[in-house]
Amino acid sequence: MRTVLVTGATRGIGLAVARRLAQAGHQLALHYRGDESAARDLAAEMSRREVPHALFRADIADAAEAAALPGQVAARFGRLDALVNNAGITDDAVFLTMPQERYARVLRTNLLGTMRLTHAAMPHLAKAEAPAIVIMSSLGGVAGKEGQVAYAASKGGLIGLTQWLAARYGHTGLRVNAVAPGFIETDMTRQLKPAMTQHILDGTALRRAGRVEEVAETVFQLLEPGYVQATTLRVDGGFNR
Repeated sequence: MRTVLVTGATRGIGLAVARRLAQAGHQLALHYRGDESAARDLAAEMSRREVPHALFRADIADAAEAAALPGQVAARFGRLDALVNNAGITDDAVFLTMPQERYARVLRTNLLGTMRLTHAAMPHLAKAEAPAIVIMSSLGGVAGKEGQVAYAASKGGLIGLTQWLAARYGHTGLRVNAVAPGFIETDMTRQLKPAMTQHILDGTALRRAGRVEEVAETVFQLLEPGYVQATTLRVDGGFNR
């Protein structure tokens, strides 16, 4: 039974990933930042399903909290076999008028937080039989998106991190890959105006939004032993704009 740390596990893609890994029989270290109610609901669900799990609260934008998290997981379960770096934020605005602190906060969370957490996880993953890391990037990190300069920069940086980690540590057996979701049905995307939603969907070959379960299935497959390495898999319905 593998122990997997999933960051940002209480909603959206992270929640779907947690549920998919629970279905596969993994032990789950479920990270959240501040939504205690959602965390309790998730813990209750995992208990009903008799899934070995524990909740871990941390703000990964905080250097000390991010660095401490993998050690806390290893202390609780005695091991850490895989890491899903899913936690992140967005803050959209026109670049030239966006205060520096706002885009710095996005970078501190999405890029630096993930880097620090991954750095701290490496000694624990090195002890695992088939260690794996999946990093949640975004289509915005591949192609950019108007109004999302901070988010796109952070997610693009994560692709670079993925490639470097995979090249540097692949010889040890560590597999590192990224996932770049496109337009996925979440609480955040449901708030968009219908015209904006339709404009995005018209730019996809499948002409529909993705489901969080489809992203979660991709994450699950990348955590399994295999030959995929240093890859960013686009889960975007064939987006072509």
